[in-house]
Amino acid sequence: MLRWVGLVLWASLATSAHAQDIRDVVRQHVDQELEQQPKRQREKRPRPAAPESPPPPSGEGSVYRFSTEDPAAPELPRPELPRRVIGKYLQLDVRVGGGYRGWLPQQFPNVPVKVGSYYVWTVDVQAKLFKYINLHRGYYESNALSAPSTREAAIAQQVGSHIPKAAWLLGVLGFPFLKVWEPVIRYESRAFQTEARPEQPVCVVTDAVARDLSSCQRSTARLKMRSSFETLSFGVRYDRSKDNSAVLSNKPVAKLPPITFGIGLMSYRKPYQVTVDGNTLDGYLFDGRFRGIGGMFGVDVKGGPDRVLFRLDAQAGIGEVKLTDKLSLNKLIPDGYLMGYLQGNVTVGYYLPLYRGVPTLIFAPQATLGGATFFLFDSKGREGKDDMASVNWDFLWSVHAALTISL
Repeated sequence: MLRWVGLVLWASLATSAHAQDIRDVVRQHVDQELEQQPKRQREKRPRPAAPESPPPPSGEGSVYRFSTEDPAAPELPRPELPRRVIGKYLQLDVRVGGGYRGWLPQQFPNVPVKVGSYYVWTVDVQAKLFKYINLHRGYYESNALSAPSTREAAIAQQVGSHIPKAAWLLGVLGFPFLKVWEPVIRYESRAFQTEARPEQPVCVVTDAVARDLSSCQRSTARLKMRSSFETLSFGVRYDRSKDNSAVLSNKPVAKLPPITFGIGLMSYRKPYQVTVDGNTLDGYLFDGRFRGIGGMFGVDVKGGPDRVLFRLDAQAGIGEVKLTDKLSLNKLIPDGYLMGYLQGNVTVGYYLPLYRGVPTLIFAPQATLGGATFFLFDSKGREGKDDMASVNWDFLWSVHAALTISL
């Protein structure tokens, strides 16, 4: 009996020892293979070096994540604006919009002139025509299909209902034969219409009345007032950027903006009462005609998409005021005095791209201030004399917005 019990115990111990040995062998094999697996995988599939990143949280190791803020992701270059559809030898910027125009004429004591205000529509074209012609501005503005004529008299009896009208035409043509010097021709014409109601009887002086004042019939009837204005200048535009294209571009802004200088002529017509330094010859209203010749100066920072627009155009020189065909105010001023004039416009705006595709669409709000003034100045600088006395002034302003299509 004892012998059988001993045999059973020995068999059990032998089986446990054998099972323990197999378990150890299997564990050793598994541990050894797991330790060697990364080494063999690196030998078979070498992986490219990657920037270190923190290990993913538990349970998220198999999730693929994408971030646009990845510093290693390359930036795609933004297309240059504006994007055009025609070609580099024929480029057009067509601008259509609307706005508000104001004209404040000089006010007289007993003949108050109504401030002219007009809602206007505008068309503006800039173009590069091949290599040798630049249309810097081809601009028209009006609040009606027909505009007040620049050849009509500045004063007329008001008949029927009054419809305010305004028109503005501007053309600037350049010929970029040289890299930085560009001959430029500039023409501008504008006309405005408003009304006045004399508070006291006034004599409208014509050529016939000027010969015999007793023939003048004074009246307090409502008057139609027109103002017409024309300038013509010849100059040279200097642009150090060497990109003399008249259309919008994304060229870098040069330290010295493009400047234009030359000779300017101007002609101006409006209802006028003789006024010297604020003192008015009351009772007589003339069809005043103002003329001048002088120097022309301009600065044009036309900018481009996402940039500011700045434009200055001005003239200054020697002027003349004709009250009638045969009567000039210049011949009536004291010896030693000369008549000068100054006129100009300043425009500020911004080009905001709305659509950056082809063709590019740009929104352009702008504001303009300007006007003209004639004055007397003492050419001899005598003591006790006024250095400058105003003879006439007119003030103009506008705000408008337009959409530009770059073709």
